[in-house]
Amino acid sequence: MSLTFAVAPLAVSPVLPSRASVPHRGPKAAPFAGAGATAVGAAAVVAAAVQRRGRVARRVRGGGEKTYVGRFDGTQKVEKGTTQGEEALAAEGTRGRSAAKWSVLSERIEGLAKEMYMLIGSIDPYCRDNSTAEGAAMKAIRQKMEDTDWAGLAESKTTMFSYGAEMSTDPVEAQFVKMLTYMKRPKQVLEIGMFTGYGSMAIAEALPAAGKVTSLDIDPYLKTWVEDVSKDFPEGKKHEIVVGPALDSLKVLDTSIKFDLIFIDANKAEYKDYLQTLMDRELLAEDCMIIGDNTLYVGYPILSETYDTQPARRDFGDAVREFNAWVRDHPKLEQVILPFRDGVSMIRLK
Repeated sequence: MSLTFAVAPLAVSPVLPSRASVPHRGPKAAPFAGAGATAVGAAAVVAAAVQRRGRVARRVRGGGEKTYVGRFDGTQKVEKGTTQGEEALAAEGTRGRSAAKWSVLSERIEGLAKEMYMLIGSIDPYCRDNSTAEGAAMKAIRQKMEDTDWAGLAESKTTMFSYGAEMSTDPVEAQFVKMLTYMKRPKQVLEIGMFTGYGSMAIAEALPAAGKVTSLDIDPYLKTWVEDVSKDFPEGKKHEIVVGPALDSLKVLDTSIKFDLIFIDANKAEYKDYLQTLMDRELLAEDCMIIGDNTLYVGYPILSETYDTQPARRDFGDAVREFNAWVRDHPKLEQVILPFRDGVSMIRLK
């Protein structure tokens, strides 16, 4: 068995990084690859992470440039159906076993690993199947996103980067943000990193008629892609898309507009700069709520390079760790980090 199986379910699925203005999105839970002694390896990884004392200094990927590099092609989850035979073999091999039902040590380990897999692997589908806040505009965006040939668009250079549907805000998380929008009742919302606009539509569906969500995205193709869908819904009138690098756009936003709610889901290496610019330019309303996505970034802020199964992601993980610490220590900010999906932070001015 590979160590990847032991780690992936515990991390509740890896997520891909983002460019300067396009959100980082996470795939669904990794498929079952087997059971057995990998549970021991998984436990060792978690224990070592808790005991680790040192921190790894962040090295910027690409020789000093903190830029988005597109989708990490080849590292995303395996498509449904490609490993069904392997999964069926493992399921048959552990049939009837659980953490409490076994006869020998190997069966006990397999039963424990299987029960962990069953619980962790079922959480996301269960929550998704029982969440009902996806509106018509959200559904239309999701369906078009799933039907789009992202690989073909990247190959033809129609898009600026290589994308994948797994980079979108997860349906449950988007509905969570929608509920927060209902609770907050904002009039002006800023989204830093849009991709296909699934999160944008979640926010727009919860806004009053006079509310507005402004999305910053670097890729002009995505602006057209989103507007082709949103124009057919009332939410389209509440949505404005500003094309360009997020930091550049933040520096020219109208300072007379104060944002009540902000959703940050773009280049992980620039999170601190986004928030600092918002504060320096006084774009935050007094009671503004800032939601930061991917603030546990596939576990990399917690684990050292020793446990890097995808080393290319390390720089973004270290950047997120630095951002979390910066917010924690900032005299004007307070936050809570929720272990939801890839980590969601709720930040506000003191």
